[in-house]
Amino acid sequence: INGKEAANGIEVMDAETLKQSIVCGSWVAFGYLGQTLGLMTTTASKSCVICSMHCVFVAVIAELWRVQEEASSSLTTPKDDETGVDAANTTITGFDFTRLIPAAVAVLGVAIVELKGAGGSPTIGDALSFAQPIGFGMGYLMLERLMEKKPQAALAVSAIKLAVVAVASLIMFEASPLLTGGDGDLVLQLPDFSPILSSPVATGGILYTGLITTALALWVESIAFAKVPATDASLILTTEPLFAAGCGAVALGETFGTSDYIGASLIIGACALSI
Repeated sequence: INGKEAANGIEVMDAETLKQSIVCGSWVAFGYLGQTLGLMTTTASKSCVICSMHCVFVAVIAELWRVQEEASSSLTTPKDDETGVDAANTTITGFDFTRLIPAAVAVLGVAIVELKGAGGSPTIGDALSFAQPIGFGMGYLMLERLMEKKPQAALAVSAIKLAVVAVASLIMFEASPLLTGGDGDLVLQLPDFSPILSSPVATGGILYTGLITTALALWVESIAFAKVPATDASLILTTEPLFAAGCGAVALGETFGTSDYIGASLIIGACALSI
């Protein structure tokens, strides 16, 4: 960036930022595709409860990265010529195993929801839904580092992530004959949007989930992650199951029994402990 562009606040997308944005978008796409496939056989309430475990995932991975970075820093820190000790007196701390306590509590919460909840017995959709905490969690961690280096590239990074999600969705559509047990022949074709356009409910759902809960959400996340650590932001996002439970009950008639509330409370409590 030359001086004039920097003064005007113009952010140029360099090759490394582009690469990292694509990788970040790939993790987000992994989470969205797992969510989509999972919701074919599980409920929105259970899907959100499983998704809330991204907080624990983020905390554990962030701790692993911290330990690795401290170890790497110690290897590159110059030694004092006389004592042979690190000049910066770097102290390396090991992995904080207290991070495993929230994970254990969260697993207990998920087990209660899965085995005792009103959503019914565990399904393959529940397993697919675990792509959410992994995909979204890695996306949060990578986004934090991206925004730390390029805070003014929030909109550009969000656009790249959305493009990756769109491409991944198209690939899943093309592979749908294999996923739905069809004849197995893969023939490239364009999606038929006429059934969606002919239904106001379907059109409204696509526009809302595409523009509000995906595009706008990713953009706001990029702006927020320039100022808030991924571990803190993921804690705030654990309130999602509460909104999902309420909306699921009102809009879809889903039930959320006592066991579901206990399990969800344990998961959210585990997320708080992880922070």
